[in-house]
Amino acid sequence: MEVFGILLLFIGSVASIATICPVGWQRYGKACYFVIKELKNWSKAKSICAASHSSLAVPNSSEEQTFIWELLQQEFYPDGPVDGAWIGCDDIEKEGDWQNCPSTGDETNVYQNWREEQPDSWNAASDCALMVNSAGGKWDDQSCTNPRYATCELAIINYDPLFCLQIGSDGRITSPCLTDNHILMELQAQGLVSCGKACLSHPKCSSFNLKDQGQGKMVCQLNDLALQNAGAEDVVEIQNCYGLDL
Repeated sequence: MEVFGILLLFIGSVASIATICPVGWQRYGKACYFVIKELKNWSKAKSICAASHSSLAVPNSSEEQTFIWELLQQEFYPDGPVDGAWIGCDDIEKEGDWQNCPSTGDETNVYQNWREEQPDSWNAASDCALMVNSAGGKWDDQSCTNPRYATCELAIINYDPLFCLQIGSDGRITSPCLTDNHILMELQAQGLVSCGKACLSHPKCSSFNLKDQGQGKMVCQLNDLALQNAGAEDVVEIQNCYGLDL
């Protein structure tokens, strides 16, 4: 009977991990940002962010506000996010008690960027905050059911990711790749760390294939099945292709 083991790999360093954001995200400071380019109500936008282990962005400084607003301007060039973009502030639970964002005139030093005379709770449903395009990104409160764009914010976690390779009884790596029918998406990768980060950021990713194509080119395939749960029909031996579980 052939015996298999698991080789745990700690890859990279804290410094190198901190420079990497998932594919399609933009880094600023200690966070990564992603623009939702489809119009969604506030709750749906919040759920989309949560599916990527992130949250609706909340600017905590004028510099972060500028970065997020410029990112939105770039994504919706040349007109900007005409319908506005949700941020992660609301007073849904208690009217006037804004979560994550202070109200105008708040005595604390917490950053806020409300438009003049906002938030005004113009109607009972104006419980969610957004950046207003016509006001250069300043905040306003509107009905949470309005369809708007949004930005997700993902905190950069300073840790070394842990990946698993299978090893045979002879100590050699025997990690096959999953077959094509389990691939969620395929992308170019700089190496093991960036491929693993892409998998971590995808809500349905359980493992990934890393294919070395030579000359520094690598392909990362995100899979919907963990190798440890795969049957013989789910795996294939390919030269210079390694499957790894999270």
